[in-house]
Amino acid sequence: MIPAEAYVPEPGTEVLLNVTVKFKHAQPCPYSDWEIVTENPENVEVINETETELLDPYTAFRQYTVRVLGNGTLDVVFKYGSGCPYGTEERVTIGFYIGQPPEDINLTVTNPEEVLNVTTLNITGIVEEVNLVDRYFVVEGQTIAVRGKWTGPDGAEYNWKDMLLLLHVGDRVEVFASYENGELKADIIIINGQRFVRG
Repeated sequence: MIPAEAYVPEPGTEVLLNVTVKFKHAQPCPYSDWEIVTENPENVEVINETETELLDPYTAFRQYTVRVLGNGTLDVVFKYGSGCPYGTEERVTIGFYIGQPPEDINLTVTNPEEVLNVTTLNITGIVEEVNLVDRYFVVEGQTIAVRGKWTGPDGAEYNWKDMLLLLHVGDRVEVFASYENGELKADIIIINGQRFVRG
């Protein structure tokens, strides 16, 4: 679940939630009525959601756009299929906060890469620069860092360098990016209709 917490500068700010479910066995599942849902919104509203898609036989992905109205929470729930022996549900509660994260947040979270201040941007335009040394590319004047592992539309895995090598100056792309630790990082890159997702 990315992010696990989100700090936004003001009410009305929208945040992208990326939900990834790793299955214990390959799909298709004999208990096929499993689903990913949101429940118990408090001071937030889900304003958009993608269809759940299988990135590969073991991985499902769904994305929600959430408008933060104030300090609040939202449950994201994976409901196991009827009769599944592995369990009934997995539930994660996401916290949303107006303002800056506390200075000691790095001491209180297990993975600060996935938490901290998250403000999401949707940038569509022409690639102006690709920098393999500093691991970023530029679209519409925005410098966007590429970090970590990625999953492509065919379920194949890519590292940050593979992703940058797919980008060329002059290409038109759509990017969903979020600020983490003051750096704008790509979460989703869409190239010629092909969707690549970080994580």
